[in-house]
Amino acid sequence: MSTRQPTAAVAQRLPLRRLLVVIAGVYTIQSTVGAIMFHGVPAILRDGGVALDMIGLVSLFMLPWTIKFLWSSVVERWRLAPNGVRRSRPIIVVGQIAMALLLAALAWTSPGDNFIRLFAGLGILAMIAATVDIASDGYTIEHLEPSQRGWGNVVQVGGGYTGFMVGGGLLLALAGWYGWQTAMLSMAILALFATLPSLLTKEPSGDAETQSRHRPSLSFALRRKTVLWGLFAMVLSQLGLRLTQSMSGPFMIDNGISPAQLGVLLGTLGTMLCLACVVLIGLPIRRWGPRQVLFVLLGAQFVVYGLFALAAGHPLPTDVLSALFLSKTAISAVSFVALYAVAMSWTSPYQAGIDFTLFQCADALVSAIAGFSGGLIAQHLGYGFCFGLAATLVLVSLLTLPRVMGRISRGQLDEY
Repeated sequence: MSTRQPTAAVAQRLPLRRLLVVIAGVYTIQSTVGAIMFHGVPAILRDGGVALDMIGLVSLFMLPWTIKFLWSSVVERWRLAPNGVRRSRPIIVVGQIAMALLLAALAWTSPGDNFIRLFAGLGILAMIAATVDIASDGYTIEHLEPSQRGWGNVVQVGGGYTGFMVGGGLLLALAGWYGWQTAMLSMAILALFATLPSLLTKEPSGDAETQSRHRPSLSFALRRKTVLWGLFAMVLSQLGLRLTQSMSGPFMIDNGISPAQLGVLLGTLGTMLCLACVVLIGLPIRRWGPRQVLFVLLGAQFVVYGLFALAAGHPLPTDVLSALFLSKTAISAVSFVALYAVAMSWTSPYQAGIDFTLFQCADALVSAIAGFSGGLIAQHLGYGFCFGLAATLVLVSLLTLPRVMGRISRGQLDEY
């Protein structure tokens, strides 16, 4: 069924330089929250002797990101008022301040003393972050010209991985040196600081005629072949990466790396390496396109997961293991740049928040299921089987994705 979209007048956009600063702050906070849940907390729990299958439960915090499409239409309709007013900014600012306050409250909940209260607080934090993410994605996509999306995506993922290093690396380092309370209060302060660009940037109005004529809806998105095949492509691309997501930190801990050392790897060396790679990947993406770069990076994932599987059976020296861990981290970072640069082109300009939310929900669903499965597999079958399975899944995606991408391209031609 053809889903041709109406032609819209050009809406007002923010200057690129100002927009990139806002994007960096927004996605730094989002990723900081995710890293605390999926990297910092699992490593701290493992250091406290918690079993791997229990640690795997943290992947359930992906549930809000998995089902946020259920309320994405409500958020998008409120965000894009029929009179042309955009309301992304109040959603983002209020949500980010709420997240900072909750992080501060969690500073008084030690992971080893009150497991249930910690998980309840993280669950609420995930709900707030997932809702803010709907508005953030729509805000980002609609303000970026198609020709600017390369750099915009670099800053988006760069900010995201800065948050990943902060919430995973810096949190672990501070917790190891000064304790949980100091670490979490530091996270809250950094979240407030990263909110300032959004707070100080006024959002321009959109096109009133377009916003009044199109009512954002899930049904509109799900009628588009581009979205349907895009969802399948997201699942294929992320299976291997997500299976190992919450097990990398515990694997390092079980192989003699202390939480403080792991924090340095993530928060210092990892940060510099990932940011450098994220910036540099923009050049090949611009020259060869994000799809081609994505296939190369999936090949790199296959190699690094295979090496982790071998390392599980044949322990490596600390330096070699650390280098392998940094390689995995960097490859994951640039893979997100390429994948989400492609996914951004699959969204409708009339409801970018909903369409992109669907792609993220597919990714989150894979993360929740594969992450939880990774904990069970590593606990009962070993790390080697877990990483070997991840390498196999990446190989399957490499063989299948070219045909899926072709169907997406044909779907876009039918729709426009």
